[in-house]
Amino acid sequence: MDFTFLLDEQRQLLSVGFDAQSETLQPYCYDLLATEPRTAAFTAIAKEEIPQDCWFRLDRPFARDHGRMVLLSWTGTMFEYLMPSIWMKSYRNTLLDRAGLAAVRSQQAYATEKGIPWGISESACARRNDAGDCHYEAFGVPSLALQKGKTEPRIVSPYSTFLALNVDRRAALDNLHRMDALGWFGSYGFYEAGDYSSRGRFGWRRCELVRAWMVHHQGMSLLSLGNLLCDHVVQRWFHSDRRVQATELLLQEKPVSRAGAL
Repeated sequence: MDFTFLLDEQRQLLSVGFDAQSETLQPYCYDLLATEPRTAAFTAIAKEEIPQDCWFRLDRPFARDHGRMVLLSWTGTMFEYLMPSIWMKSYRNTLLDRAGLAAVRSQQAYATEKGIPWGISESACARRNDAGDCHYEAFGVPSLALQKGKTEPRIVSPYSTFLALNVDRRAALDNLHRMDALGWFGSYGFYEAGDYSSRGRFGWRRCELVRAWMVHHQGMSLLSLGNLLCDHVVQRWFHSDRRVQATELLLQEKPVSRAGAL
């Protein structure tokens, strides 16, 4: 993969895509550090296909949630914060380490307030179209999101908890056991999601299971389990590349002073 053609030279950021038919670069860019495309930015820098300055062009907006400073993502999903850590090491007391921990704490607090298991990311939900296909959307916690939705989502995806195994192992395992006790485990692993959007006859929130399995979510879950059980095996594989080793100092960025309360 050569990332060079995806670079917006003026903004020094990676574009969201390239139109092969018209041979034009899309005018929109991924410009937040707390999103999953930082994996592409890091890899492209390591391969010397884009300048190192592109990393520092990624925005780092902060907000306060439950008394702690949080680094904001686009939609407030667990996926945005934690998916890159499947491959990329997290160094203690760095900006990204604290951002991941703060995101997990905010997700846990949000779920506790709603009385549901925690872990919200983009996933399918119980809403269906006329063909019977499940609706898919980037659900996130509003306090973590720059782009806030019109409603407060209650769609819990188990793969989000798997991603958090490297951040809060005990709480993540407890959350998975809770989902299992609620009947969320099927023939091929945990179901896609539990949707608490609707209410029962007496006003109680009821859970409608999205009885599906998506390969990319199952894949992230399995890789996260591999890291847990085999001493960060996926991270060690990625960081064994000398180009990654020469670039990993970017991941050790210290938090700014206003994030010191995390």
